[in-house]
Amino acid sequence: MITSRKISQVNVFAGSPWEVASVKSLLNAAYIQVSMKDNGLNSILISVPCEYYTAAMRVINNRKVS
Repeated sequence: MITSRKISQVNVFAGSPWEVASVKSLLNAAYIQVSMKDNGLNSILISVPCEYYTAAMRVINNRKVS
């Protein structure tokens, strides 16, 4: 019986604060939990649990950039 399991996180996006805010809201709308980490040099990383990687990449790749 597994009593505890660590869910590994996968980096899916890195960008400026406003880009990250936009991507984070899209992922949250798709019910995907995100973690953010400051990468320095005005860059922030977004990571998701590994089982949501494919869905997260689909959401990110389908976003419209204007």
